[in-house]
Amino acid sequence: MKKLGLKKVAVMAAAAFTVLGVATSASADTQSDLDAVKAKIAETEKKVSEGQVALSKLESQEAKTSQEIATLKKNIAARSEQLADQARAAQLNDAGSMLEFVANSDSVTEAVSRTVTVATVVRANNQTLADQKADKEKLAQKQTDLQAAAEKQKEQNKELAQTRADLAVQKTDLEAKKASEDEAKAKAEAAKKAAEKAAKQVAAAKSTDDAEKAANQAEAAAASVSSSSNNANNNSNNQAASQTTNQASSQAASTSAAPAASSVNSSSVLAMADSLTKMNIPYVWGGSSLSGFDCSGLTQYVYGHFGKSLARTAAAQAAQTTRIPVSQAQPGDLLFWGEGGGVYHVAIYVGGGSYIHAPTFGQVVKYGSISGWAPSFAGRL
Repeated sequence: MKKLGLKKVAVMAAAAFTVLGVATSASADTQSDLDAVKAKIAETEKKVSEGQVALSKLESQEAKTSQEIATLKKNIAARSEQLADQARAAQLNDAGSMLEFVANSDSVTEAVSRTVTVATVVRANNQTLADQKADKEKLAQKQTDLQAAAEKQKEQNKELAQTRADLAVQKTDLEAKKASEDEAKAKAEAAKKAAEKAAKQVAAAKSTDDAEKAANQAEAAAASVSSSSNNANNNSNNQAASQTTNQASSQAASTSAAPAASSVNSSSVLAMADSLTKMNIPYVWGGSSLSGFDCSGLTQYVYGHFGKSLARTAAAQAAQTTRIPVSQAQPGDLLFWGEGGGVYHVAIYVGGGSYIHAPTFGQVVKYGSISGWAPSFAGRL
């Protein structure tokens, strides 16, 4: 019996060591993925900064070109007026006319000379006018090119902002996964120590019962770490949903009116929403992209990234949710202002009495406080 107990402990110890190795490897792989995402975020943020600088330069050049075109227009108008005056003078027979200037010559040679002078002046003025018009056309083309380059840069900046938001979500998911794996690793290490201790206890056991008891302790430790390892391998979305479900079940034990758990991964939703508050995205009526959001456009955009299709208006989104009191709102739930078909505003609740929303004209996507502007009710998806 004692040999059987020793064998049993050896098997349990081996299982604990194996699980510990798997947990350590998984954690290392996740950390590697997390480091890679962080590096991409840093690189993207650098590109975002460079893109903003490039756009600023293009817009500055465009403004300068517009000013140059305006100046040329004035010069062309003045030159054209001067040539018109000269033409009128050439047709008049007064003391100040160019014809009189030529006619008053003292000799044929002087008349020819004066004629050449007048022709040279007119030709020079005409050439200057032609050059100015050509310069204006070149500047107009340059302005068109700058405008096209600025629009292209704006699109690139939008794409970079989208990439940064997506990477923020990946980072959040990986951090949640790593936290789960770190917990599994800690349990595996504890199981390893328990198995080692049990092996020593078996070796020193004075009776078969003591040996079996130590073996059972090692088996329980190995079983617990195997369970935690399996949980760590689950998708982080499922893990978050499971945790929320457990919380809802716990609440249901104390009150039958408790609402069902949210069907979305609140940590990912909040990570993306938070990243959008750092981009200075303006409020735009009917907006639903990174170039501008209104309140329902923001919530539709964020939740859409996590497989939750929302309607386009705040009232319609309210109809898609399970209505709950604001006091029962959990992070990731929606907050609404108004009643029934008169719902006029929606926000994403982040917890602690705060929410993220696209407020109104002249403002950007940002945080708000329930104490500052209280919603009418909350809705759970």
